[in-house]
Amino acid sequence: MKTLFRLRYDSRWGEELSLTGNTSELGNWNTGKAVPMEYVGPGIWSVETDVTPMAEYKYFIRENGQIRWEDGPNRILSEGKDRVWDWFGLTERQTMRGVAVPLFSLRTENDFGIGEFADLPKLGDWCVSKGLKIIQILPINDTTLHYDWRDSYPYNAISAFALNPVYLNLKKLGISEKPTQLNKKDTVDYPRVLKTKWKYFQAAFEQQRESLKDTSEFQQFLKENEDWLHDYAQFCAERDGNGNEIHLFLQYHCDKQLREAVHALHDKGLLLKGDIPIGVNPKGVDVKAHPDLFNLDVQVGAPPDDFAAEGQNWGFPSYNWAAMAKDNYAWWQRRLQVMSRYFDAYRIDHILGFFRIWEIPKTAKSGLLGHFSPALPLSVAEIEGFGFRFDEKKHVKSGLDTLFIHDPHENSKFHPRIELHKTKSYQALPDDQKQAIDHIYEDFYYHRHNEFWKQKALEKLPALINATKMIACGEDLGMIPASVPEVMQQLGIMSLEVQRMPKVFGHAFVHTEDLPENCVYTTGTHDMPTLRGWLAEDRVRTRQFLDSLDLDDRKVTGKTIKKILEKHCDSPSKWNIYPLQDLLDTNEKNWSPNPKDDQINVPADPKNKWCWRMKISLEELQLTAVHHE
Repeated sequence: MKTLFRLRYDSRWGEELSLTGNTSELGNWNTGKAVPMEYVGPGIWSVETDVTPMAEYKYFIRENGQIRWEDGPNRILSEGKDRVWDWFGLTERQTMRGVAVPLFSLRTENDFGIGEFADLPKLGDWCVSKGLKIIQILPINDTTLHYDWRDSYPYNAISAFALNPVYLNLKKLGISEKPTQLNKKDTVDYPRVLKTKWKYFQAAFEQQRESLKDTSEFQQFLKENEDWLHDYAQFCAERDGNGNEIHLFLQYHCDKQLREAVHALHDKGLLLKGDIPIGVNPKGVDVKAHPDLFNLDVQVGAPPDDFAAEGQNWGFPSYNWAAMAKDNYAWWQRRLQVMSRYFDAYRIDHILGFFRIWEIPKTAKSGLLGHFSPALPLSVAEIEGFGFRFDEKKHVKSGLDTLFIHDPHENSKFHPRIELHKTKSYQALPDDQKQAIDHIYEDFYYHRHNEFWKQKALEKLPALINATKMIACGEDLGMIPASVPEVMQQLGIMSLEVQRMPKVFGHAFVHTEDLPENCVYTTGTHDMPTLRGWLAEDRVRTRQFLDSLDLDDRKVTGKTIKKILEKHCDSPSKWNIYPLQDLLDTNEKNWSPNPKDDQINVPADPKNKWCWRMKISLEELQLTAVHHE
């Protein structure tokens, strides 16, 4: 069985890492026959090799002919595990910390009112000074369709491959334009930034088109990306009423500027973690170029949760997984391969969508009339088998006040409506029928599909995970099927653990002893209030939380936030990644007047403007005492 080994070790120049063990594939402990590892990113070594399950193994360093073994007992490869991730020396393992911030939110002294690819190294300098090793950003694919606020939504890409030109640095394009009034704005004025930059894009293109088009670098870029780039350029040309060439020009520079930034981050010993959205824009180039890979008669979202009472309707088409399976999910594999040019790790947005997705009728606005797909809908006999006296005319209605909805593929079968307990129809039922439908609901949403969804995920995810050497992290929040942790563990995908969203029943917040090791632990996400905002608004839960920290003062202060972040360091998690707002809030001088202003997205608001911007520049941040160690 082939197993991918990843090793975390901050090596020095001249050090080489190798893997050996008690099997012939690993060299039978002979360092001369050991398996050499490849340096694949800042502090990350990797090798894929055949190895016998339950084999014993260990790592060692070779430098100037000398061998240095890692400390601790031999490691043992768990049976069935095809991916492992270790730290060199069991006694040297420590949690890597990082910062999460949208690229558009970065502010510099001379920017154009929005963060840019070229700003990442400046953020990296601050990270180095604070002992942070990881920078996590939101999606950076091109979302330009309307040239208005709708384009600020980073998860609504018109291309799963193209980068967003709004992040280009004009000076690096040869335009010496001075900062505009956009630089002074408190938030990102996305439409104005985009429209203003486009004027300069056109000027840069006219200046460079002839000198660039025949260069080997440009021609090589076109060749390496011909499978998606020309479809994208044609789409944009039709959108804007111009030619293809300017869009090829801009994507070349996007690739060049981002690669330069990533190279600078690697030189500083930092990892860059990207975000791969689960959906694509239904009017975008991917759907236009490959309509057979999408189900365009539905829209997807998420069922109701604490952050969106009516669920979420993202408006994306769902995937035609049967069609994608015919070429082993080549579209997804290629998508990840292109992103691996820039990212050392990636967040799989809504990994639950690879198990099942929440499909919503095209005519519906909220997510309440959605259903999971794929699913095992109930027959009338199965419903009545629970003791429920089913009447289709009475219990299946067209509006929200319904107990069941028709399966779209098998009209004679049904799904219990999500949160049916809140309907008038449910309240009108006699007690014995309430009890019967409660059993139906519990079984359908929490037991019936576990093995079915597990197999669906295992049909898709291995091909994606194995397509690159990037470290995979799954956003596994929400209504989580019981099989999800098992599949993620089997595939070596890091889980996401959020302090205020415990996965242990009965807990009001995460207890660090409950965390798995292979996870990313965080105080919050872009869809949530900041830590300061949560502490201020959720008094009941946060009082319990603050009591657990054994603090002298229960007031929400910078010291309180600092103490919470320090407690994160006691967790067994491999990575702790904090929103930039939470790190800044350890110093009350950085506080916004209202913490709600620092929340990046409100999931219940489909018209949310993605515009949060740092209040101080990265240059100022370097000079500001923001202590969180």
